Amino acid sequence: MPTSLFQHLKAMRTIDQTSKKPSYLGDSYCYDSVTVSTKGLELELGRILTTFTTIDLSNNKFEGYIPSIMGDLIALRILNLSHNGLQGPITPSLGSLSLVESLDLSGNHLVGEIPRQL
Repeated sequence: MPTSLFQHLKAMRTIDQTSKKPSYLGDSYCYDSVTVSTKGLELELGRILTTFTTIDLSNNKFEGYIPSIMGDLIALRILNLSHNGLQGPITPSLGSLSLVESLDLSGNHLVGEIPRQL
């Protein structure tokens, strides 16, 4: 998996220690609204979340190891690397993702344990 995918995500590498939110958040909503229609149902969202703390790279045919730089993205709440061709040990640096609520590494060829810090 190319390290270059993650090295420029500098804003996700720092969090405000008081609020436990990424330091770039500020007011995390804009006040526009949007109406979403799906399968004939309409849902109006009055406030739209403007910041994203999710990375979903599932089903992308990535191969190789999980780069240790992933552990620097400490603002992540959701990380999905499932169903790729990743192999080798699960990098211990993922233990730095103290805010992560969901981690999906299934469907790969990884060995070892998920870091205890998670």
